[in-house]
Amino acid sequence: MVIYLVAFWLGSVYNILEKQDNFNIQFQRTGGFAGIVTNAEIDSKRLDTEEIEKIKLLISQSNFFGFQQTDSLSKNIPDQFQYVITIKQGDKKKTIELTDSTVPDSFIPLINYLTQKSRKGN
Repeated sequence: MVIYLVAFWLGSVYNILEKQDNFNIQFQRTGGFAGIVTNAEIDSKRLDTEEIEKIKLLISQSNFFGFQQTDSLSKNIPDQFQYVITIKQGDKKKTIELTDSTVPDSFIPLINYLTQKSRKGN
């Protein structure tokens, strides 16, 4: 009975940790000179461990969930790109909208990665 309870508890802890590690990213880039729209959707359940760790590092380095969105998205620069990034990780979900002129330096590696994925069709 004790072994069963320990196994059940460990299984529950594993499921909780697994859900916290899972994430889903939706990315859209619009604008630019040609006005081409590119999209990417990334589900961690479909990735290998190395790719998951790479993306988690990019999210962490950008301080995505700590980032405070400002009201000013555009500085009226023609042909700039607009980015919409939504990340759901565990119980957290956040959407951030940026333009080329408002992208913080910490977001550049994440946006470059997502842009590359959107060009490859994920």
